[in-house]
Amino acid sequence: MSNEISIKFNALALDSTTICVSKIDYSSSNVVSQHDIPKSNEMIIETPKRGPLNIGVDGTVIGSDYDDLRTNIDTLRAALKDGKQKFIIDDDRYVMAVLKSFKYEIVVYRRMAKWSADFVCGYPYWLAENATTDERVPTSNVTYELTNNGNAPARCKVIITADGGEIADDCLISNTTNGEGFNFRGTIANTKALEVDNRYDSDAYEVLNDGTDAHANFEGDFMTLDPGVNAVKFTGVADTKVTFTWRDTYEA
Repeated sequence: MSNEISIKFNALALDSTTICVSKIDYSSSNVVSQHDIPKSNEMIIETPKRGPLNIGVDGTVIGSDYDDLRTNIDTLRAALKDGKQKFIIDDDRYVMAVLKSFKYEIVVYRRMAKWSADFVCGYPYWLAENATTDERVPTSNVTYELTNNGNAPARCKVIITADGGEIADDCLISNTTNGEGFNFRGTIANTKALEVDNRYDSDAYEVLNDGTDAHANFEGDFMTLDPGVNAVKFTGVADTKVTFTWRDTYEA
C-alpha cells in the first residue's frame, strides 16, 4: 500500500500548487428491500445490497491574478465534468466516479476561490491500479488457487484458449469457494479464444467467441473472486489455456 497521497480525477491533480483539496468525505448505505407478512407484525427483510458510494471534496483554487484564477477554475470545472473517470487518492487504488455537483465562491478577490464537488460511484469499491493475471494450462477437473488480496469480491475476465484442439460443448469453469461457475455450450475453434468478461473492461457483460457475441451458448455466472484464496477448477479438453484477470477489490 502506498504511503503517498496523490489525489486525482482523471489526469487532473487535485493537490497541485494551484488546485488544492482540504477535505474528502465518503458515504454509502445498503439497499434493503422489505415486504410485509399479511396478518403478522413481522416482515421479510431481503439480503442487503451495496448502494452507491458518494464522495464529497472541498478545496481551494489559487491564481496569480484574476485572469489566472479564472483559468484555473475553468480547468478544474472542465476536468470534473468529463464524464465517468478514475478518482484516485493514492497511487495504488481508484474508484470510477461521475460528478453530481460543483460550486465555487471567490473568497480573496482576484486571487483565491473555495470549491466543492460531489461525486457518485455506481460500483462502490476501490480497485487496485495494477491488475493481476493468472495464465496457465490447468489439469482438467483439478482445483488450483487464485488470490484476491482485497476485502471485497473482485470481478474477473476469463479467457479460454483452445490450444489443445477444438472445444465443442466441453468447457466448464467453476469457483468452488463461492459456488460460481459457467459452462460454454458452443464450439471454440482450435487456437481461438472465448472471453467471458464480468465488466472488467467495460460496464457490459461480454461473452465473445473469437470476437463474436456468444451469449446464446453461455450458461451460468460471470465470475468473481471472494476476498482471499479461491479454489478454481477447469473441466474440459487437455492443453486448454485458461487466463483469469482481475483487480484486487476493497471496501470503500
